[in-house]
Amino acid sequence: MDQYQTNGRLLALSILQGLIPCVVLVATPKRSALRYLCIPCMIWIVSQMMYPVQAPGYTSTNLLGNSATFVLTALDLLLINPQAGREFADANGSTKSFLSRLVKAVRLLTCTRAINTPRQVKNVPPFPAYYNKRHPKLIPRGRFLVRETAIAVWQFLVLDIFSVLALRQAMNDQDEESSVSSGLRWDIPGRELIAQAIQTLITWLVVSRILLSFYYRVASIIFVSLGDSPSNSPPLIGRMADIYTLRNFWGKFWHQLLRLPLTSTSNFLTRDVLGLPRSSFVERYTNVFIVFFFSGLTHAILDRLRNVSPWDFWTMSFFLSFVVGYMIEDGVQGLWKRTLGSQNGIGLPVWWQKAVGFCWVITWLGVTSPWYFRSAMLKPEEQMVLIPFSIAGLIRLSVLKSIVIGGGLVLKFVFEGEI
Repeated sequence: MDQYQTNGRLLALSILQGLIPCVVLVATPKRSALRYLCIPCMIWIVSQMMYPVQAPGYTSTNLLGNSATFVLTALDLLLINPQAGREFADANGSTKSFLSRLVKAVRLLTCTRAINTPRQVKNVPPFPAYYNKRHPKLIPRGRFLVRETAIAVWQFLVLDIFSVLALRQAMNDQDEESSVSSGLRWDIPGRELIAQAIQTLITWLVVSRILLSFYYRVASIIFVSLGDSPSNSPPLIGRMADIYTLRNFWGKFWHQLLRLPLTSTSNFLTRDVLGLPRSSFVERYTNVFIVFFFSGLTHAILDRLRNVSPWDFWTMSFFLSFVVGYMIEDGVQGLWKRTLGSQNGIGLPVWWQKAVGFCWVITWLGVTSPWYFRSAMLKPEEQMVLIPFSIAGLIRLSVLKSIVIGGGLVLKFVFEGEI
């Protein structure tokens, strides 16, 4: 095989990866042997996708990431909590046609948050107040499309600017290193720590957040335009006001796209395979370990697109560090409650406690995030392919920045944008 693969090959294998479990789900009974054979077949397909691509961007990363996630989702739907295609019935209780059941299976596999179903994950962000206070029971399709399209255009421009700035920064790195070697840069105490904290904030709370929500928002606009209900497209990312614990960062703020397949697998391993008692100390943190292990494994697979060795454990170290972070966090919170009792109540922390918690989360991310971003910084000029095309070459960057600032004000005051 060539050293590099194409996005077309990734797309073809990703489609195959999605179709196999859906067809098996619809066509086989719950304990069919084909369901057990399906999982190793899907793992093999993922292995065939783990080759570098030139200038990997969000599209290639998403194709491989989805294919890896499909394995865990199929494990849940086919074996752990088996679904049967013949149980997919219409409003009259009659079994749907094969095509209708196949469409339902595709939705089960790809819509991992399971919105508006009994399997919906916890802590899905609510719709913005812009919708609720005007139409508390039903979101008008037109209003949804206008607002989300306006936000998507603004997010596209922001990502375009970040891509240009990242490329310029990469081109200036060599000159900066020369200035450092010549002693031209000031030696400010703690400069590297400050720069690392700022980079962490921008990466997690701005760039990554906008990147994920932009592509999700575009998909939502397409599906709602084709007739899907706006209620099936709640926000992907939560509010920054919730980032005062590590658990809240992953469980409320960050996307919940992996939550259902990860927790289903971890619960099966801890309770059914290992037989650990529920809610025990060992079961709780074994669950946390398994969730972050498979999350780290999924993201380590994505590193292969950047030609990173599978024996490079920095990405896995980043995700597994949160097992320790959770233990520290839970220990401090438990000590705090035992020391102060319930005098401050059991609701949300007061503002200063949230501020301390926010600093704790940013500190932990600031220390550990360089492990995760290490692979992306090997060739920074090739890693920031955030959008499929750019308009920065057609509009001066200064004008583009003005448009973004003005558009941000419009989103804030006209569409009541939230952060």
